Amino acid sequence: MVTEDVAKKPAGFWKVKALAGVVSLSGLVAAVSADTVDINASVGPILDSVIAIIPTLITLIVAIVPAIIVLAVVGFIVAFFDRILGMMKL
Repeated sequence: MVTEDVAKKPAGFWKVKALAGVVSLSGLVAAVSADTVDINASVGPILDSVIAIIPTLITLIVAIVPAIIVLAVVGFIVAFFDRILGMMKL
């Protein structure tokens, strides 16, 4: 049976790794908490521009809907007459 040789690593090896992880995470948390002001300052103008685009999009949709309705009615009439002529086998 093969066993791992624990004697090769010093007893406090895992403590050093844990301490290094905690130190690196605490540095990351400090950097992120310092940058929240910059994140908020950059998100605000993006949201303002998106809000400014919404009325334009609504106007576009309202302008397109009548054209879509007209095309649907014309398509229905053309298909209706095509079906009638197809039944007459002309």
